[in-house]
Amino acid sequence: MPSPISVLIDVDTGNDDAMALMLALRAPRLEVLGITCVHGNQTLDNVVANTLKILDVLGAPDIPVAAGMRQPLVEPVRPPSLIHGHDGMGDLGLPPSERQPVPLHAVELMRQLLTNTPEPVTLIALAPLTNIALFLRMYPDLHHKIAGLTIMGGAYIDAGNASPTGEFNIRVDPEAAAIVLHSGLPINLYPLDVFRQIRFYRPEIEQFKASRDPAARVAGGILAYSCDYFQADYSLIGDAGAVATVIDPDGATVEKAPISVELTGTATRGQTVMDRRSPDQRARSTAWWQPSEPEINVFTQVDVDRYRALFTEAVNQIA
Repeated sequence: MPSPISVLIDVDTGNDDAMALMLALRAPRLEVLGITCVHGNQTLDNVVANTLKILDVLGAPDIPVAAGMRQPLVEPVRPPSLIHGHDGMGDLGLPPSERQPVPLHAVELMRQLLTNTPEPVTLIALAPLTNIALFLRMYPDLHHKIAGLTIMGGAYIDAGNASPTGEFNIRVDPEAAAIVLHSGLPINLYPLDVFRQIRFYRPEIEQFKASRDPAARVAGGILAYSCDYFQADYSLIGDAGAVATVIDPDGATVEKAPISVELTGTATRGQTVMDRRSPDQRARSTAWWQPSEPEINVFTQVDVDRYRALFTEAVNQIA
């Protein structure tokens, strides 16, 4: 049995962040050292509250949870969408948690965890990248303690979900995304193109809701809310798919290419532009574009059945 992968998870919990946390905390392959919270799907206060509620649902140990940035670096704060419900987690009415966040800023918790952990840590970023960008700028001497980043964000072919070309996590804070994606660190990007592939259908969701496992019941409630909101017969596990790639990387196909974040456009602000030309073609065509961005791994396909089974096994453990 290989040693667990030490991870730090940055969230804006959120329906799909909640399911991602369920998968991460139930997976023996991962050791979750801490959870940092940022503005995004909900206000920061609701993100923290929802994260602590999920830890209660799972009966999780005392994992440090820290609040981070309340707003993007440059963009104005926009009100949360009802896509996640009024409470940001499907309006399930989960009771408030008695757990408390640690009295540290998220960036300081990152610094302490990375400083005190002997081996490099994998960062899983499922939210706007404001916290991560600030950490990278403030503590460049700790970059070597980052084994890699798995980021849910962007799109390389699919349309955006926040603007015509912008995926939500990137569009909320494009400047932060540019800092992180252009950092030169090892990055795996889980874009909308694969985010939209892992689905559960109404009959399966009803089975989750009827489970004896509280995690499955909450996952079922969240998935059912999304079905109702979109008037669809299926729902997505979203960010949980990014966590699945860390647990089981052989279930995903990657393509390596430079990614640029559009910062100056109007309809295109926050777009992630994947340079899919060959290295030779990029080197020859420099009149309009300099191929200077670092290459990152972009997930282009996932084994849907494999990751569906991984999620089901994790959240539905109580027979």
